[in-house]
This record gives sequence, C-alpha cells and structure tokens, in this order.
Amino acid sequence: MRNNSLFVVIVAASALFINNHNVHSQSTGTAEKKFEVGGQFSVLRSAIPDRVTFTGVQCVTTPCPSIVISNSREIQPGFVGRFGYNLTTNIAFEAELNFFPGADSFSAPDIFKGGHKIEGLFGVKAGKRLDKVGIFGKARPGFLYASKGDLQPRANTFCIAIFPPPAGCSETISMSSFAFDLGGVVEVYPTKRTIIRFDAGDTIVRLGERNVSAVLNPSPGILSPSYVTVIRVPAETTHNFQGSIGIGFRF
Repeated sequence: MRNNSLFVVIVAASALFINNHNVHSQSTGTAEKKFEVGGQFSVLRSAIPDRVTFTGVQCVTTPCPSIVISNSREIQPGFVGRFGYNLTTNIAFEAELNFFPGADSFSAPDIFKGGHKIEGLFGVKAGKRLDKVGIFGKARPGFLYASKGDLQPRANTFCIAIFPPPAGCSETISMSSFAFDLGGVVEVYPTKRTIIRFDAGDTIVRLGERNVSAVLNPSPGILSPSYVTVIRVPAETTHNFQGSIGIGFRF
C-alpha cells in the first residue's frame, strides 16, 4: 500500500509542477469555458476497520492481557457530484461530494450494519490541458463523514460488569474525520463541451480515538465462546486508494 501511495504522490507532484509552455497553441473554445459540472462512479478501498478481532479473556478490571487487534479492508462503491471553475486553462478549483451507500463502519454484528459515508473535498487541480486530452495533479482537503463511525454506551441500559463489554450495551453514533485527496486526473475531450474523466489517488484520513465493534476469541485453553464486544482504539492516519470514472460538461 505504501508503494501505491508513493506512486500517487509522484504522479501528483509531476502534474502540479508541469510547465505551461505552448498554452497559446490550444483552442480558444477550450480555454474560454470556465465552469464544469460532472458526475462519476467512485470506489474507496477503505482502511477504516470493518472487522476487528482479538484474542484475550473476559475480566472485571483493565487492562486485559493478550489482546491482538487485526484490521480488514473492503471496497466501497459510491457516486460523485463535482463542480469546477477553471481559473486558467491549466489550473482549476474543484468541489466534490461523494456518497457511499451501504458503506458499513462495522461488519459485525447486524445491529451495526446499514450505515453510509459522505466525503466532501475542496481544492485545486493543476497540470496540462490540450485540445483532446489533459493530465493534472490534484490536492484537495475535506472531510469523511461516517453515519456509524463510533460507539457509545446505551443510555438507561443495564450491562453486565465485564471487560470488554458486550456489543449490545452500545449504540452507533456518527463521526467526522479530516480527509485529504492527493492524486492524478486524466481527461479526454470528445467535444469542446464534454469531458470523460479518470481519477486515481490516495485519500488520507485522520481518524480520532474511537470505539469499534470486535470479535473476541478466547485464549487457547479457555472454555469460553467467542462473542462480539466493543473496544477503544487509538487515533490513527490511514491511506485509502480511491478511483473514479465519469463524465462532465464545460460551459
């Protein structure tokens, strides 16, 4: 994954600093179209924990020994709406809103399913635009909102006094995190007003400290069944591949 992120950074940096010679050789019709709107299909390979398992024991005091946490990823499809303003032929400001329906923050148990994610990005696209094709780098800060991004104890609910507590003692709440999209864009122009766009990038997400659902597997030799619980995980920064393809219109 680090190799993918490094590749994305190199592509983005190359496009952002590409020289602007031969600008005047481009078509006047392309240059004078200032606004762009478009829609895209997007996929996010999320590194936000979707399933956490660990090996340990039930206990009445913390910390519990022998806890090992493992995370998993999943590809989450979504839809994108985008608006852009071309400051010059080769530099544009963009605002993008991504909606990922059914992008669960937790994969177990079923009471934690059915969530969604919303991603908003606002930034710059810069590079080289010719008559029929353009290549750009993009750098766009924003946010990632998860409708089921955290867990908190249920109010007015009696819960057995063990650690970690059973998942049924908690309910989901939303969570917003800082996001930064760094990557590259390739555009094809079938006509002066239409755009076919391909995006690829590293979506960097800063996740705060939070509670997540987890499957507890008892230590070897402990006669106790696995069960779903809730544990606290520290803040972290994740790198998530995101790609999209779509169409747009210039006016």
